[in-house]
This record gives sequence, structure tokens and C-alpha cells, in this order.
Amino acid sequence: MAKVLYILKQEPDATAKTIIETQKTLADVTVIDMRTDKDYDKIIGEVVSSDKIITW
Repeated sequence: MAKVLYILKQEPDATAKTIIETQKTLADVTVIDMRTDKDYDKIIGEVVSSDKIITW
């Protein structure tokens, strides 16, 4: 199963939420909200270990 990382820079709209929820059924999905999560060591670790990174 692919590992997908979503990095949110703003509040996701309804379309983004639908896409993320659908993706969760197809892949191992992690969501990081950059507005509130400032643990950069964790973020870098997620980036390195992910197959695909999507920013929103």
C-alpha cells in the first residue's frame, strides 16, 4: 500500500476533505496541518518516508 502525505497550509474545502477521505480507502494517508503542527523533525520524517506528498 502506498504511503501518501497531505500537508495542509490552509483549511481544506469540501472537495479537499472528500479527496483525502477517499484516498484513505486506497492508501496509508497521513495529514499534517502546518498551521498548528510545527514539529519539523516529525514532518521531515513523514516527507522522507512517504511515496507521494500533496500540499493543499
